[in-house]
Amino acid sequence: MPSVQLAAWSRRAETAAELEAYPGLVDLATTDPAAAAAGADAIVLAMPTVHMAAAVEALGPLPAVGGRPVLVTDVGSVKGPVVREIGPLVRQRGGVFLGSHPMAGSEKKGFAHAAADLFEGAAVILTPEDGGPERDDREVLARLRRYWELLGGVVTLLAPDRHDELVAGISHLPHLVAASLARTVLGRAPESGALSGGGFRDTTRVAGGPADMWADILADNAAAVSDQLGRYLEELGRWKEALDLLDREGLRRFLSEARTLRAALPAPPPRDL
Repeated sequence: MPSVQLAAWSRRAETAAELEAYPGLVDLATTDPAAAAAGADAIVLAMPTVHMAAAVEALGPLPAVGGRPVLVTDVGSVKGPVVREIGPLVRQRGGVFLGSHPMAGSEKKGFAHAAADLFEGAAVILTPEDGGPERDDREVLARLRRYWELLGGVVTLLAPDRHDELVAGISHLPHLVAASLARTVLGRAPESGALSGGGFRDTTRVAGGPADMWADILADNAAAVSDQLGRYLEELGRWKEALDLLDREGLRRFLSEARTLRAALPAPPPRDL
């Protein structure tokens, strides 16, 4: 990987101090966004979407570096609202914006749960703005693609709204289902948790994610998630009908179809132990 200098911004002084204390991790950690961005040729917004606009405004002007505009990207889970709001703010300051969404991470948060190989083999979605000035800027796209590929990511391009539609199904709906399952089962019979095995724990694992962050994600992508939820409720209705009718063949068919669909998923990337 090419030699880079890395500066980090954190709103909490304790986090900035922790980052600087870790050997070889960053060249600078600060609570001043403008100081972190000074001289940068690329900026990654790694924060809840509701705070991105204020963070960009705090960066100040973004003059070109080496004759190239400063490239700003993000790692938010929703893209339509981000592209429409953050793109113009970045352009007003002289930079260019291109959204990113690495499909990697866990329900845990904080520096203690960081992993050096987090993006190895992970899908990374880039979302060029529909009709925007970055749409045909091959140099900007190539820069961001190379960044993620150097980190091990497998890059795909999607329009922002198409991204939100698909991610509502593979990420946002599963979190909602996990949370609602935990509420349904453990809310009614908390003592059953002590008896649960891997199936229940695996199915509800992501419900352990930060409530504030996931409330923002679900609200930001409410229309697409609601559409997916409606389809899921229709599917659950079919299962309930089969149970009420004691339709063993129907249940067997549903389970077989689900097993086939699940088996077609690509294998997850290997992780170092």
